[in-house]
Amino acid sequence: MRHVTLSACASLVLLLGACSNGKATEAECAQFAAHFERLMAGGASPAEVDKTTRLAKDMAKDLQATCLSEGTAAEVRCALAADSMEALQRCGDAK
Repeated sequence: MRHVTLSACASLVLLLGACSNGKATEAECAQFAAHFERLMAGGASPAEVDKTTRLAKDMAKDLQATCLSEGTAAEVRCALAADSMEALQRCGDAK
């Protein structure tokens, strides 16, 4: 889980760094951050749920800020369509 999470986060930084299809809006970035939290916490084992949820919330704040400064609407749409952390990571693999 930790390796997938770190890989996904690294991909998200790259994903949100590109410029195409217009800047993401504040509302889109907020949706993205909330979706990221749900995906990350949803993959945690029962013993790690609390810790993973806290980590996800902390990471989501940074991701939302990066999304606002560098993200595009197309990237956010891809991320929101992801149904797992692995699918979210694939959004960044398309580059």
